[in-house]
Amino acid sequence: MKIRILILTCMLLASFTASADELQMIISGTAIHQGSIENRGEPNEKNYGLGLQYDINQQRDWIPTINMASFKDSNDNTSRYVGGGIKRRYRFDTGTQKLNLDFGAIALVMQRPEYNDDEPFFGAVPFVSFSNGWGGINATYVPETEVDTLAFWYFQFSLKLLSF
Repeated sequence: MKIRILILTCMLLASFTASADELQMIISGTAIHQGSIENRGEPNEKNYGLGLQYDINQQRDWIPTINMASFKDSNDNTSRYVGGGIKRRYRFDTGTQKLNLDFGAIALVMQRPEYNDDEPFFGAVPFVSFSNGWGGINATYVPETEVDTLAFWYFQFSLKLLSF
């Protein structure tokens, strides 16, 4: 099952490469949790990791996006995800400086060692991003989904690698 998802993901990413407008490196940074779980202590909020993001035809207001990343989760385990979604871009150009504010949602397949017996599972999350043409800050809110989970804000940085 894991190999099939990886192969499908690679095929999906390769199919968009020819029309992708921008490739970005994603640097996972931190999670800010809403409280603590009893008997587990405070969760790790240093969720460091790396990933990639393709923005397809970013000259439009609605931008399809595909991304994947691997990072340390709140329990110090390596988590991985691959997903696709869409974002609405609001442009605030100030002469030579390009500023963008994006609001969107992403559907993803994720794998976490302490969830679902380490088998991939599906999810969807909203996000907001603020960027200036070469880099940006992404924020995602993940609500509490089970008794043993905490709601949290998850932050990433993005750096432009290539434009197509």
